[in-house]
Amino acid sequence: MRDHIRNAIVSRILDGSTPAGTRLKEMTLAREFNVSQAPVREALRELEAVGLLESERYRGTRVRNIDMDELREAYELRAAIEESAARLAVPCAKADLDKLEGDLKLIHRAHREHDSDAFMDGAVNFHRHIVQMSGNKLYLRAWENMAWDIRARIAVQRIGLIGVFAEERRAIIAALRSGDGEKAGQLLRQILGELLTRLASMQQAAWVDTGDLAQAGA
Repeated sequence: MRDHIRNAIVSRILDGSTPAGTRLKEMTLAREFNVSQAPVREALRELEAVGLLESERYRGTRVRNIDMDELREAYELRAAIEESAARLAVPCAKADLDKLEGDLKLIHRAHREHDSDAFMDGAVNFHRHIVQMSGNKLYLRAWENMAWDIRARIAVQRIGLIGVFAEERRAIIAALRSGDGEKAGQLLRQILGELLTRLASMQQAAWVDTGDLAQAGA
């Protein structure tokens, strides 16, 4: 139930039905989802850790504006982890490569069906499995602690990722299959580098818009 509640809140934040500044009350949410306050509290704490919510004494828990700087920094750390993980992942077991192929099929199907949630699931699973294949438990723990199932939804909604990087991911599988972890790592870095470029472009555009509004107000 915690995951269900968390995902519902994320969807409401991203579609604008629960805008920044909205106060979220544990008891109200518990009644809505017909649960005790415990899973609601867990969901809210998880979203606060990701930066979507903030809690203040006497003011309760409120929705925050999405912090694009924080999202960019998270992707920078992810790029470093995944590039190194790919190098450590070789030689790869056939079962691991088959799992990556399965994730890629899910990504392609989601692209055809314009299903952003399925696309996100396939992409997150693909990248997580490469980190897991490295055998480095600290890499995996750090990667998972960044809650990419949530951050990926933000990225999909904000910068539009449906249908991109499918062929690049196929090239990553081919590199891993051939034992070229260096190339696989470079390809992962390129994918995440492109995402970082898009985030930077969005921030620049937002800065320009804000500047134009300020000038208009002046």
